[in-house]
Amino acid sequence: MKKGRRWLMAVSVRVVAALLIVFLLPFASRWARDLFFDIQGEIRTQSQVLTRKLEASQRLETVKVDEEGVLQADTSVILLGTVGTTIIDYRYEASLGIDLKKVELRTEDDRIVFLLPELEVLTDSIEALKVDKQNFWSRAIEKSTEQLLSEKREACRRYYLEENEHSPETWANTVKALENTVCQWLEGTGERHYEFEFVKKS
Repeated sequence: MKKGRRWLMAVSVRVVAALLIVFLLPFASRWARDLFFDIQGEIRTQSQVLTRKLEASQRLETVKVDEEGVLQADTSVILLGTVGTTIIDYRYEASLGIDLKKVELRTEDDRIVFLLPELEVLTDSIEALKVDKQNFWSRAIEKSTEQLLSEKREACRRYYLEENEHSPETWANTVKALENTVCQWLEGTGERHYEFEFVKKS
């Protein structure tokens, strides 16, 4: 009987010890890391480096747009109705991303937090591939090709910004691109002992 109790007690002690090891292991690694590395000093030093890099940088492209379409515009006159039609085959190209100068940093005990600005159109252009005008009245009352393309360009800008502004895929691409850029800036500084966190500016 005594041997059975001793055996049961030994097994219980081992189980409790194993559970404690599993539970405390993540905390032990953090304690060891904090003991051997000056994490806050590393964060402070590298955040200063990153701040200077961001201030000296331009823009980070995360979305590329290449669209071809057809634009049709009718010219109407009171009482007569449609008196002309302009059909334009066009190509719209754009680069969307973030302005790195607008990225802000916030340091915490174990991480650097990047506050990202809203997505914006970095560059864009539109060109006419083919223009077909059928005017049955006076060309003086129809919109010019340049005006029609300018209006379409603005419409494309709004559309692609709205489409990508809340897109999880676009956000993931933006975070990945910025993280890769930041890691390149920190090459040669050794192993990093803290985390990066990326959030949108509120």
